[in-house]
Amino acid sequence: YRAFGWQPDKYEYMDYEVRRNRLLRMPHVRVAVAQGGILWRLCKQELAAVIPSGPSTDVHFFADASSCKYLFDTLSEEEIDVLCGVYHVDTGGGGKQTAILSWWPTPKLWETSGFELGYWTHSAEKFFQTRLTAIRERQAKLFNARKWKGELSFYKSNTKMVVSFVETECAALIAS
Repeated sequence: YRAFGWQPDKYEYMDYEVRRNRLLRMPHVRVAVAQGGILWRLCKQELAAVIPSGPSTDVHFFADASSCKYLFDTLSEEEIDVLCGVYHVDTGGGGKQTAILSWWPTPKLWETSGFELGYWTHSAEKFFQTRLTAIRERQAKLFNARKWKGELSFYKSNTKMVVSFVETECAALIAS
């Protein structure tokens, strides 16, 4: 939580990286890498080759209709918020309203963008590096969900066309 009027200073992104890296040391957070997308990229620099094999000792159990038990690690919404650099900033409206701002788009926003193709693309890496450079040069602002949608929307229509084409071609190949 941040007070009304709060703006990140030159140390805020470094503080975010420390909090993110501390979280990444927890064994169950390896699942962020497996989820791919923006979470994978945010973890990649810090984890590099030391991604623990799973499941962790923090694993959750669940049963399906056949009563088989499965093991999987999960991330809480709060952990995803830490990984994406989310802040709740008081809007100054006199109540308990906050604006939700972040350094990086959340996985839900990323999945609806044109960058989500099921793998990390050159365009996604270019976006990531451009954003990271702007942050480190103190030229970037924190964005809310609406602003992130706008920032990511440029790629959405192109991606839909490519995915549609690939699906059509795959269906034709399977049918033949």
